[in-house]
Amino acid sequence: MKMSIKTKLTLMFLVFISVPLIALGITSYNLAANSVQSIKEEELGQIVMDASDSIVGEVDSVKGYIQLLSYNQVLARAAAGESGLNNEAFEYISSVRRENDGLLDDIVIVNSLGMTVMSSKDENLNIDLSDRDYIKSALGGNASESDVIFSKISGKPVIAIAHPLVLEGRVVGSIHGTVSFENISRNISEIKIGENGYAYMLDKSGLIVQHPDSEKVLSENVSNTDNYELSALVEKMKQGEIGEGFYTYQGVRKFVCFHPAGEWSVAIVADYDEYMAPAYKIKKDTIAISMSSLIVALFLAYLITNSRIIKPIAELEDLMIKAGNGDLTVSSNIKTKDEIQTLGEYFNSMIESQSKIIGHVRSGSAELTASSEEIAASAEEITASTQQIAANIQEVATNAESQNSSIVETSEVLVQLSSLIQIAQSRAFKAKDYSQHTVEAAQVGRDKLKTTVEAIENISRVSNETARAFNVLDEISKKVSGIINTINNISNQTNLLALNAAIEAARAGEHGRGFTVVADEVRQLSEQTSVEANEISSLVSEMVVQIDRASRSMGDSEKAVTNGVVVARETDESFIKIIDAVENIAEGIDQIVDVTNNEVASSEQIIQLIDAVATITETTMGNSQQVALASEEQSSIIQNFAAASEETSAMANELNSLVKKFIVRGDN
Repeated sequence: MKMSIKTKLTLMFLVFISVPLIALGITSYNLAANSVQSIKEEELGQIVMDASDSIVGEVDSVKGYIQLLSYNQVLARAAAGESGLNNEAFEYISSVRRENDGLLDDIVIVNSLGMTVMSSKDENLNIDLSDRDYIKSALGGNASESDVIFSKISGKPVIAIAHPLVLEGRVVGSIHGTVSFENISRNISEIKIGENGYAYMLDKSGLIVQHPDSEKVLSENVSNTDNYELSALVEKMKQGEIGEGFYTYQGVRKFVCFHPAGEWSVAIVADYDEYMAPAYKIKKDTIAISMSSLIVALFLAYLITNSRIIKPIAELEDLMIKAGNGDLTVSSNIKTKDEIQTLGEYFNSMIESQSKIIGHVRSGSAELTASSEEIAASAEEITASTQQIAANIQEVATNAESQNSSIVETSEVLVQLSSLIQIAQSRAFKAKDYSQHTVEAAQVGRDKLKTTVEAIENISRVSNETARAFNVLDEISKKVSGIINTINNISNQTNLLALNAAIEAARAGEHGRGFTVVADEVRQLSEQTSVEANEISSLVSEMVVQIDRASRSMGDSEKAVTNGVVVARETDESFIKIIDAVENIAEGIDQIVDVTNNEVASSEQIIQLIDAVATITETTMGNSQQVALASEEQSSIIQNFAAASEETSAMANELNSLVKKFIVRGDN
């Protein structure tokens, strides 16, 4: 089923508007609901805490009063049974009760047997309270507090707070004050949350001690409930915890907030739907506003869609229908300043292009008619030319056959030439290998020669150093000869002095005998020195001769080494020339190899080309025959083409009649 664009646009606007409105409404409601719930729950929490604090404060006040009364010795002595004190004790406790009338319900003195001695309301009260747990604890010397109990005196629910009465270190009785539970819990009973909300109290066992429904007070224990949600919350209340939670009771969702108050737990219950009523109202108002906004938005969207979109499209649709019927003089005048206006401009361009095409088709059909007639005339001329071509092709086939035999003979000769070139190439490769080995051997010889030259140069350097050392030794020998001459002169002088001394000692006679001995020893030493100096002189002279001979030998060796270096360098130059010559030979062989490679490649390429030419020649022979046959077929085709030209001329006339149906600008 087709859907109008108006309906589609309306649905689109409905979706685009409703989705944000729904999202905004849901968000607004959630924020408002969370805010209302948070504020209300905080308010209930504050109320239950204030109520708990009030109860705890009143009970603590009573505890303080009773504790102070327990210190009164008159009251202790009255409990012990001393005569003459009952009236004074009665007046005292009565005045205390009257001063705290709104807090204390009664003050009772009990003896050590658990029997009442008096109360603030009855001086002669005589009731047995020995079965009460709080009395037993007080008579045992401990302060105690009862649960909510029914008073044996008034019959009303009360709380009893007891302290022991001690006289001279001995417990002689107890004093307790009773607090009306109705007075304590009146704040709880006055709490009203909405229409159905209320407050109640539980003790540590889960027993209801205060409730708007009086039938449940001290008779119903909520720990026994089958409601698992409520049961979990009651367990927390019994443990003295502070908390809150939800549960469903008789189909109504409820919120409970609880707080410990001494030995009890105070709870406030409120209907969830009741305190969330402001949020529900916000929800309804949000829905109403959203629906109103949606209706207004849809109405405005309909107006805008109809005037700015649908109407221009309908106008353009009418123009297209006219154009489809052949009226190409139509033109769009849409001024919406958007895509629809652009679409109208494109429509105008399309109409203008079609008008031009129709004009071209008209002129083309006329030209096609004339061309068809010319083609028919040309077909006859082509038929004659085709027959002439067939005769020429037959002659080409005959020449190609003779050319093919010559090419086969040439191919055989080139194959033999290629074999010879490949043999030359193989030998050139071997010569190249030999030249490379020669270069390598020459290079090794040159390296060895370099090593020999370096060794000879080292010998030459050592020889030079040895010659310089011999020269130094020669100079030193000459210096030693001079020293020996000096020693000989000194020895001769000493010998003369010793002789003179001996002559003078002989002249001195007996007095010079000792000096004669000394002079004789000096003379002998001088002679020995002279002899040894002569020996050293002869050794030095021999050494000088040997050094001179060695020096001349070193000179000859140095010349021989120098000649050896020259010869080695000349040999090295010869090796370099050999290597250069062999490398030149190798380069020449490389060029031969390159040439043979090129010749082999060229010969193979020539053979391939000749084979290709032979193939082409054979192909040409076959093609020539095929062309001859094709020429005959072409002649037949051209005849058919002439017939087709006549049919084309007829079709052109028909096309011309069809385009006359279109009306374009410029037609009268």
